This record gives sequence, structure tokens and C-alpha cells, in this order.
Amino acid sequence: MSDSLETPTHTDQVPDSELVHEVLRGNDLALQTLVERHLTAVYTFCLRYTGNVEDAEDASQEAFLKAWKKLKHFNTKKSFRTWLFTIAKNSATDLMRKRKSVAFSKFDTEDSNVLTDTLADLEPLPDELFERASLASDARSALATLPSRDRAILTLRYDDEESFENIARIMKIPANTVRSLHHRALAVLRKVLEARQ
Repeated sequence: MSDSLETPTHTDQVPDSELVHEVLRGNDLALQTLVERHLTAVYTFCLRYTGNVEDAEDASQEAFLKAWKKLKHFNTKKSFRTWLFTIAKNSATDLMRKRKSVAFSKFDTEDSNVLTDTLADLEPLPDELFERASLASDARSALATLPSRDRAILTLRYDDEESFENIARIMKIPANTVRSLHHRALAVLRKVLEARQ
């Protein structure tokens, strides 16, 4: 086992790829470090995606369990975070399928949503909306009204600061589709927030 992982003070500087190698060698501290490093982000993502605490806890737990089981198949040349978020997204999706999807999603086609496409104002909300504390509560409440896919895209983009390309990899849809869905989700979010004022 690597000497750099023997003391907790050094684990923050160890890259995920090295931690993965250490986990595969049986280093429990490396596994603990990976989980602690990503748990909050994965849980937050699952919470935004599913819309409730219990489902988020279940999806997060399932995601880490699946990741641990599949760790030997992880390509350490790629982003561990992106790989883990993909597993989290799939775990949350599977959980929600069991609980039935949001009725709003019935309007979805492959690349669009008939309902949101008919909205007049498609101008996106400014990024600052997600940064201003005074609007944070309203934004989170409005975000919860969106379909899970749209919540996931906005959460990954603004909370986790992922690029459209990484979101596309996590969601397993083309980057251009992510951009389009992002644009529409912001338009719907704007309408929800305006209706509450």
C-alpha cells in the first residue's frame, strides 16, 4: 500500500485514479477517501434528481455500491467523478421508474417537450440566479417542479459546474441535446418563478 495514503492528512492530494488503484489493492482508507470525497455531491445530485430525501439516500447508496462492484472495470484514464455521476444518474432513474415518472414527462419526445416548446419566453435565466442567496430557496422550490431529467441537467450544470460535454456523458445523450434541454429547462424555470412573484 502507498505510504502517501497511510495518514488522512495526505489523502486530499491523491488523485481519484490513484485511489482507485489503491482500493483495488485492498486499501480501505482509499475507499473511505473516495466515498467521503464524492458523497455530498452524489447525494445532492440524487436529491435534485429524485426530489425527495429518502429516494436520494437510496439512490446514493445504490450508486456507491454499484461503483464499488464495478471498480475493476473503471478506466483510470477517464474521470472518476463523471463515471460515478453516470452510475448515480442510472441508480436514481431506476428508482424513479419503480415509483413511476412525473406526468409532465409525458409531453417529451426524443429531442423536445411539446409543452415547453410552446412557451413564449425562451430566454434563459442568468447564471447569477443560482448564485444569489435571496433567490436560492425559490429557485430550489421551482426546480423541484421540473421533470427529473431537467433537474439533473440544471443541477449538474450549476451546482456541480459540469460542462455540457460531461453532462452529455453522464446522461448518455448528445451534447447538443443537453444544450437544448438546458435552454428549455431554464425557460420553464423562469416561468415558474415569474408565476410565484
